[in-house]
Amino acid sequence: MVAALTAVARELYGIPPQDFTAARNARAQELKRSDAALAKQVAALRKPAPAAWVVNLLAREATGDLAALLDLGEQMRTAQEQLDRDALRRLGGERRAAVTALARAGADLAAGLDHPATAAVLGEVEQTLLAGTSDPAAAGAVASGLLVKPLRAGGFDPVDLDGAVAVPDTPPWAAAPGASSPAPPDPVRLADVRRRKEAKAEADRQEHEADAAAAEVDALERRAHRLELRRASLAAEITELREQLETAEAALATVTDDDGALAEARGRAVRAAEDARTRARDARTAADALEKSD
Repeated sequence: MVAALTAVARELYGIPPQDFTAARNARAQELKRSDAALAKQVAALRKPAPAAWVVNLLAREATGDLAALLDLGEQMRTAQEQLDRDALRRLGGERRAAVTALARAGADLAAGLDHPATAAVLGEVEQTLLAGTSDPAAAGAVASGLLVKPLRAGGFDPVDLDGAVAVPDTPPWAAAPGASSPAPPDPVRLADVRRRKEAKAEADRQEHEADAAAAEVDALERRAHRLELRRASLAAEITELREQLETAEAALATVTDDDGALAEARGRAVRAAEDARTRARDARTAADALEKSD
């Protein structure tokens, strides 16, 4: 059923938002005759937010450019792990340029479908594209073509993907069969679904619990790894700042020594000047006395 739901979702999330609700309801009504369970899931699909719809357009119509941007994100994560500052600066500039270009391309695609994007929507598109470069899970969501809401990166924490994708764990749009022109889904027959559900219910429940536990461990390990990278980066920065402080302290000591020597020289010069003025006054007094005696 997941495959059938994904196929229907790919069909629906490619149409303009103003037509989504009517098309979704019509599709659900059509499926009721053959697969009531699938029809219920289709009816529950949420209308994409404007920014999510624009990103979905990019996943469908600018697949190569979007893949290149997401690859930049992977390269930046590698550079961060290696503490390669030069690479991070270079890749950061490339990412900013790519995000701007893709957001503008998305705006052009939306305008071509009579659904122009506002400045606020374009800002959310850029934030979503940036979030897609922050971790692999977010990259997969951005590339799925089934985003429901815009994304936002949260520093070193994973991007919040709760409810972000219409059908979770959907492969990238580029990997979808017939991605350029999705065909209508072949509905799964209800009897087959029920038989599979009865056979796999207990196994699915246990696998879900095991996957959830493994995912939690994996998330904690990734967070611990990011914290270690951050610690190493801060330690390197502290070392550099200490070196700068030592250099500044040495310069200050030199200036202090020079200031003390200058003060002593100035004191000697002041005393010499005072002695010279005193001798000059005495000489003038003596000269004046001689003139009067004559």
